[in-house]
Amino acid sequence: MKIIAGTARGVELTIPEGMDIRPTSVRARKALFDSLGDMSDMSVLDLCAGSGAIGFEAASRGASQVTMVEISQVHIGYISENQRKIAATGVDSAIMILNFDVLDAEKYLPRMPAKPDLIFADPPYGKSAEIFCALANNEYFCRTLSGSRIIWEIPDTPGAAGNFLNIPSFGKYSLRKLGGTLFFSGVFK
Repeated sequence: MKIIAGTARGVELTIPEGMDIRPTSVRARKALFDSLGDMSDMSVLDLCAGSGAIGFEAASRGASQVTMVEISQVHIGYISENQRKIAATGVDSAIMILNFDVLDAEKYLPRMPAKPDLIFADPPYGKSAEIFCALANNEYFCRTLSGSRIIWEIPDTPGAAGNFLNIPSFGKYSLRKLGGTLFFSGVFK
C-alpha cells in the first residue's frame, strides 16, 4: 500500500499480514481525497487508524496536524514505523499517535492540540455501526467536535447503510460512493 499524492507520494506503507486490518482501498482513498481537495493547514483525526494510511495520506497532502487513535498495540507499532518513513520524505505535519479505544473520547480528545477540521473513521466492519452509534450519541464527543466534519467508511455488507441514517447529532449528512466504497459524511451540530 502506497501514499498516493503529496510530499510522501509513492512511499510504501508497512501493514500487517493477513486480515488484521482492512485498509481503505487505494482506489477509494484516491477518490475520497480527490473529492476533499486542498488539505493545507487542516487538523485531522483518524479513528481506528490501523496502519495509518488515511492519516498519512492527509499529512502527505498538507494537513498540518494529524492525530491517530488506535487501540491495538501491534497496529501502533506499524503506525510508528510508517511515521518514520513519512517523516523521512520531508512531510512536516505534526503527527500524534494515541493508544486508546475510540469509545474513550474523554481520554483522547483533550490530548489533541487543536479541534479537528476533519475526522476519518474506518473501524472493523463487524463493529462499525455499533461504534458509530455510540460516538454519535456521546454528548461529550459531539459537543467537543461541533462543527467538525466526519467521514466514515460504511461496511460493504447488505443493508449496512441503514445504520448511518437519521442520526440527530448531524445537521446535514450524505452517503457517497467513491472508488467503489460507500462513505458517510456529516458535520456535527
